Amino acid sequence: MSPLHRKISTLLFVLLLTLTCNYFWVARRMWKRVTCVSKPDSDYNHIHFPDIPNMTLLESVLGLKQPGANGTAVVVDVKKLPKEEAEKFQRSIEEREYSSYTSSLIPLQRSLPDVRLQGCYTLYSDLNLPETSVIIIFYNEHWSVLLRTVHSIMDNTPPHLIKEVILVDDASTDEVLKEPLKEYVSRFRKVQIVRAESRQGLIRARMMGFEHSTAPVAVFMDAHCECFPGWLEPLVTRIAENDSIITTPMIHGVNPLNFGVTMTTNIRLQWVSFPELRFAWMNVPQREKLRRKRPTDPYRSPAMVGCVFAISRRWFRKLGQFDPGMEVWGAENTELSLKTWMCGGGLELVPCSNVGHMYRPNKYYDSNPPFFSRNIARIANVWMDGYNVFARNHDGALADVGDISDRLKLRRDLHCHSFEWYLANVNPESYIVGDGIYTGEVRNVGLGTFCIDDTYGSKRLVSPIALFTCHGQLGNQLWDYTELREIKNFMFCFQETTGPVAMAICDEGEMKQKWRYDPSADGHGPVVSASGLCLSVDTTQLILITETCNGNGLQLWRWRKRREPRTWKLKNSM
Repeated sequence: MSPLHRKISTLLFVLLLTLTCNYFWVARRMWKRVTCVSKPDSDYNHIHFPDIPNMTLLESVLGLKQPGANGTAVVVDVKKLPKEEAEKFQRSIEEREYSSYTSSLIPLQRSLPDVRLQGCYTLYSDLNLPETSVIIIFYNEHWSVLLRTVHSIMDNTPPHLIKEVILVDDASTDEVLKEPLKEYVSRFRKVQIVRAESRQGLIRARMMGFEHSTAPVAVFMDAHCECFPGWLEPLVTRIAENDSIITTPMIHGVNPLNFGVTMTTNIRLQWVSFPELRFAWMNVPQREKLRRKRPTDPYRSPAMVGCVFAISRRWFRKLGQFDPGMEVWGAENTELSLKTWMCGGGLELVPCSNVGHMYRPNKYYDSNPPFFSRNIARIANVWMDGYNVFARNHDGALADVGDISDRLKLRRDLHCHSFEWYLANVNPESYIVGDGIYTGEVRNVGLGTFCIDDTYGSKRLVSPIALFTCHGQLGNQLWDYTELREIKNFMFCFQETTGPVAMAICDEGEMKQKWRYDPSADGHGPVVSASGLCLSVDTTQLILITETCNGNGLQLWRWRKRREPRTWKLKNSM
């Protein structure tokens, strides 16, 4: 046999072997989905849990049959439970912010439906993809929640794509997460546990897990997730095409009380909100809708959630990983979002990838702890240039910022763009209160001392917009005029109606929210609606109306200009 024939024979053998392995993996996965692989009782054999539900009792009381199958909710009627079981149920919520009692009723291997869009399966069927390390951080996570995450990864991922699953124990105190967990995961050849000697917090624990990983692609995942069929291939495929892209899946909510999976149907992207610098949801902008050609195409997103994302090893190292000066958790996803865009990469939401995530009700940033304020300030002072003043704690008044010299050097060494570039090219729809083209008080020329005022607060959506004596304190008299021709205060915009001008939730596609303001050289001018009417004042009620333009002083407004309009220039290919 010639060398060429031997080479061809070897390649055919490898291809056949790969196809055979994947065939058996698919067959095994389908068999597990059909047979509901285990009963919850069998998940806890030989392990003592003080709060484990009495399954035999509950099966008769609640009539449980295949609890949680296909992501369905398990609703526990506490009134039907004996006192001891009701106390276990309530205690589990108080201790963990989710019902670990309910979670224990559901098998560690539960089926989830295949919810991929039509075309996803054939689009992401390439077998020649780089291996992946999945890194999961846990601290006193409930046994069932953590292991359901692990099982969902192993059951819904082609084995050749997973090089290792690294569980990083951030110094848990729960005894069952020590030797019992080690014994349980020993059944998985690719799962390993790395233990921190003392609490590191999510950010540093993730970097600790990354240093133990070896695959060319890393997936960082929270310990309370569930992966749907075909979740990984789309994330890795985009990175294989361009390893400077960070990818995120569609995130579906797992209810913390009944563990039902709520499917996300309305696509929303993330952007960086101020002053907390955490992600917020935004509708897909029109420019992005026009750029995409198919429903399966990825969405470019200005920012990302931090619960699940994939990144190439090379790119993560080049970006300096997470900022080691940040503490505990919070805003690390914002930092990574900004620097991947500003330093030559990109961030995409891949609609063919689906992962369930349980959001806990408690949010540290609502109580403004020092570590979260520190994290925000480090991002603001490294990445946001003059826009740092819009971020909370930018001056270090709430918490020590620490030494940021190494982060500033990293930014210089990578020759990253300015934050102004990010706003203009990545997120031109971004809204920073006080950073409009025109911003501040809007003073009526005819009335002299009266300004537009968000007087009605929580009742703004059902009340007309009023004028009040100008007080110079901004707040409810701070209005911004944006690139989208909106007049807005936070998330609320002026909207023209047949009666008085109203406030409404901002909507990029709503023409009734479009206004034009072109002041003359003396600093004032009319505000004109999309229908061609001028913003004016009903002097009997001191509310805003629109009427035919006539140059009257009541139709003239004085507004401070802050900056020139930004224009969107990001190229359509990456």
